[in-house]
Order: sequence, then structure tokens, then C-alpha cells
Amino acid sequence: MADRNYVLNADFFRDYPRIAGGKGIYMYTEDGTEIIDGASGPVLVSLGHGIEEIADAMRDQAVKLAFAHRDDCVTPVLEESCATFHEASDGDLVKTFQVAGGSEANEIAIKLVRNYHLVRGNAGKYKILARWQSYHGSSMGVLSLSGFTKRRAGYEPYLFEHGHIAPCYCYRCWFGGEPETCGLQCAQALENEILAQGPETVAGFIAEPISGMSLCAAEPHPAYFKEIRRICDKYDVALIMDEVMTGFGRTGKMFAYKHYGIVPDMVVTGKAVSGGYFPLAAVSVTQRFYDGLYENKGDFTPGYSWSGNPLGAATQLAAYRYLKKHGLVENCRVMGDYLKRRIEEIAPRHPTFGDVRGKGLMVGVELVRDRSSKESFPAGDKFALQINREALKENMIIESSSGCNRGQAGDALVISPAFVIQRDEVDKIVERLDRVVTTVEKRNGIGR
Repeated sequence: MADRNYVLNADFFRDYPRIAGGKGIYMYTEDGTEIIDGASGPVLVSLGHGIEEIADAMRDQAVKLAFAHRDDCVTPVLEESCATFHEASDGDLVKTFQVAGGSEANEIAIKLVRNYHLVRGNAGKYKILARWQSYHGSSMGVLSLSGFTKRRAGYEPYLFEHGHIAPCYCYRCWFGGEPETCGLQCAQALENEILAQGPETVAGFIAEPISGMSLCAAEPHPAYFKEIRRICDKYDVALIMDEVMTGFGRTGKMFAYKHYGIVPDMVVTGKAVSGGYFPLAAVSVTQRFYDGLYENKGDFTPGYSWSGNPLGAATQLAAYRYLKKHGLVENCRVMGDYLKRRIEEIAPRHPTFGDVRGKGLMVGVELVRDRSSKESFPAGDKFALQINREALKENMIIESSSGCNRGQAGDALVISPAFVIQRDEVDKIVERLDRVVTTVEKRNGIGR
């Protein structure tokens, strides 16, 4: 029963599997049942479970120095850790501020952008524009920026509104366009919003390079971010790339912005940055952005108690070295292509598979009631959640989401296993997914 322990679980009435251990892409319950972690717990345990050399690095650092406060000193291990962000970005990112989670990191990004404009004499610039069907965190500041209707629901009285524009969502283009012929109205919407609100008031624009759980791995039009970059430059608007889900390898490149031929002013990372071994996230900025602070005698005092702590830095260093040593970014690309191809192969058997999308080991499937019309299931059917629960019966965890169709309906899945996955393990995931979807479709009177 749900009242057996003192944990405040997300679902008060659900019996959760009791996980006692893990190795690679697998987790093990107390009775030894093996469960495929097809969601990386979720989208966080990027390097897989049970890596002893990362655990050893954590222990060594904890014995040496577990904590030192950023207001008082800097530690060599933090300096070394921050240098990896510069290396990983091919020199694009020159300064990094580390915190304990993605929500904190995006909050810091807001403060950095405000500070950037203040020290440069642009006190009127304070608004951060964002997109509908986006997600940037659960704390109130970044939940305000998020356009994920389901996760905002109930908290609206606490949220501020600086402005949201349509997402770049080619499968369900809000402007009725097609990728081959569209005029990038979704990008032009940013310029319209800046002009409507007044360029003198707009400080930044935040976006996920590839959408997370709100649109389940929806990729942008190839030219979208080049147009966004042009608009931001034109109006002195800082471009913040939220790579909490995509950063450090998941899409087959170290950072997802690298797919689109642009460099943002700021990159926010989390989840994979520590391989899932320590609560860690970061905000990194370019030379141009940092120069805007430095040359105007700026500083940056906001932070959190755990900001820049040496134990997190040591964990990140060990995870980064493991990532490089085993060629796991390339493995993300290769295995991600294979995973997407295998799901596309089973798609014709499933009338509910409307769209298969994503890059690297972040593959999304949008589920529809009718493939030709793209009609969504009624929200009350909780179709994606049915698949999520059925997958657990097959001893596999995958992520499900709802609300991708303008927040009112729409079901989707994300398959996001750890970077260490191999071909036979991809096959296991797809075979189980095939069975699970067939079962749920039959239960709902669909297909075979």
C-alpha cells in the first residue's frame, strides 16, 4: 500500500517498484527482478548505473574536501570542472556557474541576463520571452517561462507572464505550414512579440534546442535557430539555450545547439552533466556575454548554498572523463539512429504511431487516434500513460507525456536509455515496446 513508508510519492495511490540496485541500462528490484531503464531515470542517468570509477572519485573528493562556499574561495577541482565546459563546446563557452539542478540553473540564467543588461545601462530590459509547449523547470520563476500547460496548471496565481510565442513544431505547425515550404512564421513570431512589447523591454529569449517532455523530442526546422539568432542579435536580446535534457551528449553531439549552426549567448545544462551521480547543473556563457559584464565592471553575487561545491565538480569531472574515454557521444549518435530506425520499422504495424522523431538517444513517438488526420486521443483516455504502465508490466520503464497538442490533448512517449546501450539492448526495448503498444491498442479497440 502507498502508506507503507514515509516518502511523499508523486502518486499517493500507486505501488511503486522498489529498486535496490542497478547496472548499465538495468535496475533491479529487491527480489532481483531486472527492469530495463529505458528512460535513464528519467533522462538523467546518462552513463548507466553502477560505475565504480565515478563512485570512487566521489569518495576521494568527499574525504579530501566535501564542501567549500563559493563566496569565500574557489577550489582547484571546480576550476578543472568548469574548464571541461569550454573544451566540450569547442571553445564557445568560457565561464560556467554550477548549481544543484536544472530549475536552479535556469533561474540563475534569468538573473545573469538581467545583470547583463543592468550593468550595460539598459535597466528597462527585463522580460524573458519563451515558447508555448516548453519546459524549463518547476520553481516558480522558470515555471513562469515554461509553456507546458499541464505542469503550470493550478500554480497560475504565482506565475508572472513576460510573453510566450508559438513553438517550432513541424508535425503540428501552429501556422498550417509544411517544413519544405514554410516561411518560418514560428521564428518570425519572436520578432513580432519583441516589437509588440517594445525592444527596450525584452532582455532574453529561452528555448530548448530539441523539445523535452512537453513535445517529446520534437526537432526544429533546420533553419529555425539561425533566424532566431538573427532576431536576437538585431534587438540585443540574449539567447538562452536550455540544454538541461540534451546537453553533454544525448543528441549525438556534445551540445544540441551544434546541430543548428549557431552559438547561443548562454547554455544551461543539467541531468547528464554528472551522469546522474550527483545533483548538478550549470549555466555557461560565451566570451561576448562575459565581456559585456566584465567591461562594465559587473559582478554576479546571486547563487545557492550548494553552488560550485567541490563534490559536484569532482563527480562531473569523473563523468566527463568516462564519457570521453568510452566514446559515448558517438555511441549516442549511432545507437540513437538505430533506435529511431527500429521504431520506424514497427510503426506501420501500429495505427497509433503518428510521428517518430528526435536525435540521438532521445527518440519520441507521438500517439494519435487517426494517423491521416493526426487526431489526438481525448485527454481523459490517458493513452500514453496506459502504455507507460503496461511497459512496467513488461519490466521496462519509458517516459510518457500528455498535452503536446496545444496543451489540451495529445499523447507521446520518449525513449531515452543510457549512453552505454548496445544494439541487442535497443532490440530488447523495441521488441517490448511493440508488444506493449499492441496490447494497449487492442484494449482500446484499435488495430489488429
